[in-house]
Amino acid sequence: MAGKVAILDIETTSLEADAGVLVGAGLMSEAGRGEYLEAKRTSEEKSLLSKLAKRLESYDVIVTWNGRSFDIPFLTTRLMKHGLDPRPLLRKPHIDLADVVKSRLRLTFTYLDHVCDFFQVDRKKGAMGLDVPHLYVRALEGDRRASLSIREHCLDDLRATRQVFLKLKPLLEQQLEYAEGHV
Repeated sequence: MAGKVAILDIETTSLEADAGVLVGAGLMSEAGRGEYLEAKRTSEEKSLLSKLAKRLESYDVIVTWNGRSFDIPFLTTRLMKHGLDPRPLLRKPHIDLADVVKSRLRLTFTYLDHVCDFFQVDRKKGAMGLDVPHLYVRALEGDRRASLSIREHCLDDLRATRQVFLKLKPLLEQQLEYAEGHV
């Protein structure tokens, strides 16, 4: 059996880590237990990063959607910005499900919503990633619903990514076995 899997998703104020900050991070176990960590103000980003890095220690494998091109480089950049060591994150075996879909399946589109539709994975029709920057500004101004919208978006992405992970698991045996050997 493969090591303990953490499905990871982050919420940020920009797609570029030198222009934006981490405002939230979600982790979900393979069994479906999720948690959301947030920075209620930008000055809390460093402690959010530290807390996330600490939480990731208890997992053996990181699973993301587009994490190779976004989540992991963004986190690495922000960790380094704050003088925090990115190696514990970078040493974890990482499976990017978007890469798996692009390289192992033949679908018309390979974005998460289309893959969810293909596998009949339900999605909530709430806030989207592009909404996070303006929602975060509203949250900073005290709008609790805006903050909850970001949280719910992140948790919904985690649930969807977990369901896609479970569907793709037959394609991931080698990667998971490799990860187990390197834990």
